Amino acid sequence: MVLAKKRRKGGRPVRGAPDQVSKQILDAFSSRAKHVGIRGVMMVELATDLRMSAATLYKRFPSKEALAMACVDRWAHELGASEAAKRDPTGRRVGFEQFMHWVDAWAEANAALSPVFRRDLESDYPVAWRRYRQVVSERKKRGAALLRPLLKPDLHKDVALAVLDLIFTAVLDPEFADRLQVSRRDAIRMAVSIWAGGALERRGKLRSIKGGRDG
Repeated sequence: MVLAKKRRKGGRPVRGAPDQVSKQILDAFSSRAKHVGIRGVMMVELATDLRMSAATLYKRFPSKEALAMACVDRWAHELGASEAAKRDPTGRRVGFEQFMHWVDAWAEANAALSPVFRRDLESDYPVAWRRYRQVVSERKKRGAALLRPLLKPDLHKDVALAVLDLIFTAVLDPEFADRLQVSRRDAIRMAVSIWAGGALERRGKLRSIKGGRDG
């Protein structure tokens, strides 16, 4: 990779070890895709902004599908890290409170995926979309495991969890929050709290939410 001696206005030369270079490429791609969608990112323009040749870019990420997959994998890693950060190492948090901490991690991670990125992922990048759906399914199962012991004894557990799954599917649709004019963080937290009022023996309480829309 040859770096230009003269810095272009608005451009930053890509330097560092291979892992760092790949991270810089992924950072630049995800930043663009968040605003214009995956389809709106031109690989040649991305390479130009990163001050590298298109050949170097394609060597690390041979297609936008590969970049989209890398974004999903990084999102999955960040979601797992967020879940881990919100676990209570003392074990004092139990039941619904622990579940709501899981919901907080889920809400924060999903707010990081912009609606236009998610739509392009679903419509044009099937391999990366399947990976995304796999991660979503795995995380839903983790949440269900936390909830099963808390469900009211007179409820059919599988039915109650199936309803919650429908709620998650609905609130993850970017148009859901847009129609209600609330952030996706708020939409997820409030929807789960409403469901919990009828399904769980003991209700928890969501923390107050500050800030504006997250897109």
